[in-house]
Amino acid sequence: MNINVNKKMIKVIVTVAILVVAGFVAVSNSCSIISPNERGVKVTLGQVQDGVLKPGLVFHAPFVSEIRRFKLEPKTYEVTFGVGQEGAITKDMQTVGATVAVRYIYDENRIMDIVTRYANDKIIESAMRDNVKASLKETTGKYSIYELVEQQNKITTEVSEAMLARMKDYPICISQTTITNYDWSEDFDKNIRETANRKQQVLQAEQEANIAAAQAQKLVKEAEAKKQAAELDAEAIVLRAKGEAEAQKIAADAKEYELRKIAANMSTQQAQWRYEVDMERAKRWNGKEVPEAAYVVPGTGAVVPLKTE
Repeated sequence: MNINVNKKMIKVIVTVAILVVAGFVAVSNSCSIISPNERGVKVTLGQVQDGVLKPGLVFHAPFVSEIRRFKLEPKTYEVTFGVGQEGAITKDMQTVGATVAVRYIYDENRIMDIVTRYANDKIIESAMRDNVKASLKETTGKYSIYELVEQQNKITTEVSEAMLARMKDYPICISQTTITNYDWSEDFDKNIRETANRKQQVLQAEQEANIAAAQAQKLVKEAEAKKQAAELDAEAIVLRAKGEAEAQKIAADAKEYELRKIAANMSTQQAQWRYEVDMERAKRWNGKEVPEAAYVVPGTGAVVPLKTE
């Protein structure tokens, strides 16, 4: 009796446990959480339903439905092409390899296309690889291998533009395409080093020539400066001589003027003296000749003899 009861209880417990587990599995498979940086699409028995799902808790039928989630965050797809058969051929028939990195993100407005047209990311990445290879070969064929080194920015821009054009129908947004590395044969690498050395020698020779030319120009300028200085000194000497001659002429003219003034003053003084003598004689006149005598000229202290008949 007890054995039968225990068996029944065990069956009940097992049944309940199975139901609980099944319920838990069913519940866990009937809800999904979409993160803020994700978008979701519900697929039921292979059919897409309800459009794009926004972030949050989403309920769906367990086992027959699934939520495919797509992260809206930048991704980097990097592909390397070797120097061999996959390499690109330059304008001068040199084979080069390269490493190209593509930065992209899912286009939120075309999430449904990812589900309906592409099974998974691998198909999109495969398309990127093919288009990167095609864009790289197309662009590289326009340049020589030397130009690849000298015009990397321009070539990278052209590859990026070609990628945008080739991938425009895919549900992604490409933000950047970068050629991170070029690769070529060891023989050409050796040629590059030799060419770089020759260019360095040429640049050094040009620099030395420029230095010599600059020094020569400096000497010419110094000679011109000395010549100008000598001309200025000569002009200064001439100006000083002219100045001294003019100064001497002015001094001579002044001396001559002074002598003329002195002579004129002496003539005036003598005339004054004669006048005063005549006046003195006139004072002494009494109708007959005044006897010769001496008298002092007024105001001068000079002694003047007077004669009488």
